[in-house]
Amino acid sequence: MGNQNLRSSLRKLVRMRECNLKEPDMGVALQKRASLEDSARIVPLEDVSDPSLRDLLSYWEQIRAGRDMPARREIMPTVFPRLMPRMFMVRVQEGPSFVYSLAGNETVEAHGDNFTGMDVRELDRHAPGYGTSMQRFYSSIVRSRRPCAAEGSLQFVNRGFCRFKSIYLPLASGEGTVSHIMGAAAYEMGSA
Repeated sequence: MGNQNLRSSLRKLVRMRECNLKEPDMGVALQKRASLEDSARIVPLEDVSDPSLRDLLSYWEQIRAGRDMPARREIMPTVFPRLMPRMFMVRVQEGPSFVYSLAGNETVEAHGDNFTGMDVRELDRHAPGYGTSMQRFYSSIVRSRRPCAAEGSLQFVNRGFCRFKSIYLPLASGEGTVSHIMGAAAYEMGSA
């Protein structure tokens, strides 16, 4: 059991390095009263067990065909009609800044708001530190040009508690730079 825990810890560190994340920055402030590290954490892609998230990751891998990432124009989110309600798309702009260009219905429901058209830094209005953390997280994906996975919890006043696992997949522009980050999440509603 000890060797398995050590291997798991080493895989996690390798994944964080691939995503250019440092230990203190790996959390995302999603709970209104939780510290960054208590709300979310980076997990190895191979630990993503949700079948539809695995299918989306496999599709991304197949389309990228050995390149760093597939081009945005090659990706058709509608290939996954049952996953669409849990998908989101972030447009990468100069700076970089990040603007949500798509948020599926279940994503809107889980977060309690539709972030479509919103710059990620504006999320600090909903939960202090959330937008800033997501800005750092998305920036790390742009730098690394690699997919990432995360798990954690969302907790909102008067809305209850929700656990999630999510994947974040970079997509290229015609010039080969990261132009979008496509993602999807598996949500589990419940109590803390």
